[in-house]
Amino acid sequence: MSNKKYAAEKPEDCSLCFFWKNARQGCSLGKENCYFIIFEPEKEKSDCDGCPYGRVHPCIGWCTKQIMREIGIKG
Repeated sequence: MSNKKYAAEKPEDCSLCFFWKNARQGCSLGKENCYFIIFEPEKEKSDCDGCPYGRVHPCIGWCTKQIMREIGIKG
């Protein structure tokens, strides 16, 4: 989790945070459990991912990807 996103309310310095104990103990939550880290849920894989039609238009009601596979076009 190297590319962490933090909430806008996060103090610039951890020592200004409510969860900061002191210089010796540091944060009571730990760096990995920071209260201000924003967790984005992972997007579930969909059958429509990679659909050539669905990239710029809404779904048309049939699977273009499946039709392309049936006629032998890679997609």
